[in-house]
Amino acid sequence: MKRIMVFIDGNNFESAVTNLFSGNYQRIDYGKLAHYIADIRNGHLQRVYYYTAMSSHDKSKAAATKKFIDTLNKHVPYCIAKAGYLKYVGQDGSGKDIYIEKGTDVNIAVDLVSLAYHHAYDEAILLSADTDYEPAIRIVQQLGKNVVACLVDQQKAGYLKDLCDDHFFLKKEDFEHVQR
Repeated sequence: MKRIMVFIDGNNFESAVTNLFSGNYQRIDYGKLAHYIADIRNGHLQRVYYYTAMSSHDKSKAAATKKFIDTLNKHVPYCIAKAGYLKYVGQDGSGKDIYIEKGTDVNIAVDLVSLAYHHAYDEAILLSADTDYEPAIRIVQQLGKNVVACLVDQQKAGYLKDLCDDHFFLKKEDFEHVQR
């Protein structure tokens, strides 16, 4: 049975899920999600990696994110959660805070490549539509591993779908299996 690792770009994935559910936040059990995906791909889950970013400007949001990361690391089997940070750059014309995410993409890229190099998995499932991962995906493929894009229904990811070895979509009904 092929060994699967799931890599979740938290902000990208959760934004797509929220859009799919017309702005309604969904409480997802990431352990269930990772096993559900491994089952879809007919493989055995080795580990799930979850990546997000903490606010450098809003201390209460940073504390909530840290608590979430700690919960994933302590209570979700086979999960390693990591956080980059959100760099505050100012406000837009309407007074809304503007942030730039830092550290998330590089953490995902490094883990994709280093774990492929160490033969920790046969297939990487990437939950993101971000094409910034192209160089990492190409290296993983050169190392003989497959990269599969797992996208949320209605999420746009044309180039990423072509770049990966395969892709599939999670539809609304799939989320019924992975709710908290």
